[in-house]
Amino acid sequence: MNTTSQFTSSFWSIYIAVIVVLSFIGLAWLLLSQNVVKRPKKGEEVKTTGHEWDGISEYNNPLPRWWFWLYVCTWLFGVGYLIMYPGIGDYKGLWGWSSHGQYEEEVAKANQQYGKVYAKFAKMPIDQVAKNPEAQAIGQNLFNTYCIQCHGSDAKGSKGFPNLTDGDWLWGGEPEKIQETIEKGRTAVMPAWGPALGEEGVKNVTQYVMSLSKPKGQYDEERAERGKALFSGPPANCFTCHGDKGQGIQGLGPNLTDGVWLWGGTQKAIAETITNGRSSQMPAWGHFLDKDKLHIMTAYVWGLSNKDGKKAPAKKAEPAPAAEASALAADSAASAAPASDAKAAPAAEAKPEEASAKVDGKAVFEASCKTCHGGLIPGAPVVGKKEDWAPRIKQGKDTLHKHAIEGFNSMPAKGGNGSLSDDEVKAAVDFMANESGAKF
Repeated sequence: MNTTSQFTSSFWSIYIAVIVVLSFIGLAWLLLSQNVVKRPKKGEEVKTTGHEWDGISEYNNPLPRWWFWLYVCTWLFGVGYLIMYPGIGDYKGLWGWSSHGQYEEEVAKANQQYGKVYAKFAKMPIDQVAKNPEAQAIGQNLFNTYCIQCHGSDAKGSKGFPNLTDGDWLWGGEPEKIQETIEKGRTAVMPAWGPALGEEGVKNVTQYVMSLSKPKGQYDEERAERGKALFSGPPANCFTCHGDKGQGIQGLGPNLTDGVWLWGGTQKAIAETITNGRSSQMPAWGHFLDKDKLHIMTAYVWGLSNKDGKKAPAKKAEPAPAAEASALAADSAASAAPASDAKAAPAAEAKPEEASAKVDGKAVFEASCKTCHGGLIPGAPVVGKKEDWAPRIKQGKDTLHKHAIEGFNSMPAKGGNGSLSDDEVKAAVDFMANESGAKF
């Protein structure tokens, strides 16, 4: 007996089966118990039951034969149905029918009928599929089936659901990123900063955020200046997700410098977002759409914001690459050195391990890394949770350093803080890993 869908045992299956069987027995008894009156012989009058109301007597007629046999046929049909189809607890029926099986069968027939059409477009580049009228009609049908509930029939979204017709993409507007979003889904969380910032702190940060996209006169400049310090430092460290200038970081935080607001750009809405945080989830459709359908859906969604057929998604500002930052630092050091030092023998360089050992990794973590790795951002390994860090620690210290400095997956280079030196990043990584079971 299949009990995988039960709470803790097969009790509910037996319970339902008993009710069904007793119901059929009860229905049969009801019919037989009422079918006791015989049809009177020819010429005999029908007797009454003895009940009379206002001169109207109740005759004791037998059950009509047509009604009796209709009842019997219905009862037998019900028995036959429950033998062939599921309906008695976990019993699957002789035919083994299920709604899921029927759905899979219908999908298989549809794929066999339309699979060649999907396959034809699967071989075409995204921009060509986006221009093809037949492919667009298919893509619109898929969109209307799976997407309009959140993004609307015009794909312009609503509060909490993004507009797909503009060039603003948190997770990337390139075709491969769009397909990844549709296939695997996305989960985003904005932590609640009300408790940490307090009422005044929330007001200050709200005014600073407003100053990033609104003209003077629409925000309080004095409060905005105070909010800038909170945005760029503890306890909020907003720049780790939104970038040092609020330009946004792909996969972490939206651009705050434009006029696109997922949850509203009014002072009240921004303050509410900062105070209470936000959370949203894009479901994964990879289980419903095969690779060919995903290709058409990707082309359709990409085409919504690229009507001219050209690839032009809004590019998120990225922190300066580590190599570039190192070069700038070297140029600055060279220009600041006295001319007489040019011929001097170079000083012995400290080994990377020695240099990073001199940096307080815990301090760097508290200032720049705690927002993501303190448990507020889903997907980021939490410091102290060995199960989060074990697979990462196995990759080795050098790999962790490289990923942290150059960026990896949704983590930006240096956590979005381009002002950090490589040694500071390494020290922070070593601190977090050692707190989570490593021995670096």
